[in-house]
Amino acid sequence: MQARFILNSLVLCICMASGYTSQAQDAHRTYVEPDGWSVGMNVGMSDLWGNVGTQSFVDHYTNSKYFDKVTFMGGMFGRYNVHPCFGIRGQLNYGSLYATDKWNYDLVKKATTQGSDPYQRYARAQNAKDIMFEGTLLMELLPMRMNPESKNAFRRGQPFIGLGISYFHFTPYSTIAASPSWVKTYDLHLEGQGFGAGFPPTYSLWQPAIPLVIGYRWDLGQHLNLGIEYMFRYTFTKYLDGVSGKYISPADFSAHLSVKDAQTAELVADKGYWYGLSQQNVAGNMRGNPTFTDKYSTITITFYYKVKTRTPKWWH
Repeated sequence: MQARFILNSLVLCICMASGYTSQAQDAHRTYVEPDGWSVGMNVGMSDLWGNVGTQSFVDHYTNSKYFDKVTFMGGMFGRYNVHPCFGIRGQLNYGSLYATDKWNYDLVKKATTQGSDPYQRYARAQNAKDIMFEGTLLMELLPMRMNPESKNAFRRGQPFIGLGISYFHFTPYSTIAASPSWVKTYDLHLEGQGFGAGFPPTYSLWQPAIPLVIGYRWDLGQHLNLGIEYMFRYTFTKYLDGVSGKYISPADFSAHLSVKDAQTAELVADKGYWYGLSQQNVAGNMRGNPTFTDKYSTITITFYYKVKTRTPKWWH
């Protein structure tokens, strides 16, 4: 469903861009973006960076199982251009994130010891999925347009960077034992979150994040713009992937959850055992690195329409 939405959106963008390309051939047109409003959309791939998955950035994207399950995120945005080099963007995104310890499979085949990090991750056999809703406010800088009268300012292609703040809601999921069935994990308290003294505190499904963005845009005409960008979000939660601290005992699940939820939590928390990749973990064994804070990112294509303004260019 997400893949079809992305494909349809990209086709729409290409068709709209093609319709305006002929207008963009006039050499006498001015392509420096005027002050004022623009509206647009962004669609692309999304990635989860947590305890689950590979340790290396390169291994994350180059492992042979990465494209088995690609997730997407997209949305709409409004942008106000204060100056040709500076704009403020507000956007709403919806999509999903995914990570799995199976991404370490290629590294495990090369590992010389079972104590290696890739082997330990692969034997843990955890996976995670999040359904995300995100609101973001960004400040964008186009360095080549700081002087709007310079030759570089009139180039259609422009690099840009951005910094802002996001607020998002996530719903975490994981699979039951070795089955493909996904279940929500927040109410399963997989590491005893909120169980009381000796356990981690509970956490909120609403979280802030700090987004950093780098990208490149092309002016297709006086009103149309096409771009590509990479946005990386630093969050303040350790539970996007549901893995952070220690395993707890089945007795702890039974003492705090219903019979059904306790049974489900036990099957979700220690999947490596049910896959036959490791021994059953005892309470106190580490599931993940408790000092690691989760992140997520997107690689997206952006397309927006610049609304013509009647406001005089104040920088003149």
